[in-house]
Amino acid sequence: MEIELKKWMNELGGAFAVTWLVFGIVVIDANSATGMSLVGLGLGTLGGMLALGIAWMAFNGADILPPVTWMKMLSNKDNLSDADAWINTGITLVCQLVGAALGIVLMGQITSDYVTYAMAHAGGQEAWAFDLMATLGLVAAGAVLGHIHSKVDNNWAMPIAVMAMAGLVNFESAADMASMILNDTGDALAVAMPWLIDGICVGVGALLAGQIDENL
Repeated sequence: MEIELKKWMNELGGAFAVTWLVFGIVVIDANSATGMSLVGLGLGTLGGMLALGIAWMAFNGADILPPVTWMKMLSNKDNLSDADAWINTGITLVCQLVGAALGIVLMGQITSDYVTYAMAHAGGQEAWAFDLMATLGLVAAGAVLGHIHSKVDNNWAMPIAVMAMAGLVNFESAADMASMILNDTGDALAVAMPWLIDGICVGVGALLAGQIDENL
């Protein structure tokens, strides 16, 4: 197996930057109607889209977002039987977790009055449960995302697509996993299942889109 150290470091750095600057941290804000506000650009905003696009350019070759990693992995049929591809995908996902964890630690050190994991999930996170319509939605989103990735030769196409799908796909799953691990909670299954299964569903959608396109 080829050691792709530079790519893995780019994954770590990209996940750190996007977690810190785009996903951000929720703070207690008495002036807000909800009592809370986000310190960060937010992925579903124009600023978040621009920041993600710049991050992809700066950390060349990095996926940064777990669903994008799965999309690239599963959209290529040859990868399905390639052990090295599976190992590299696993290492990539771990690098994203580490980068997200570093971003969360930094935000916790420089931000006061933020909403802690215990405050946000006082009773623990709800257990993951299969939802057919949500799964089909993720597969459909993956098909569109995969088609855009393979057909549109423009650096801004994917960031715009991610912004448009921010409400459908949990692109922040690495940060969710990192937060859960850092807080040593009992929510491992509730958080890990969406981190893996949502990404795989997106990848399956990208694979199906590629197969349909090849056979038309």
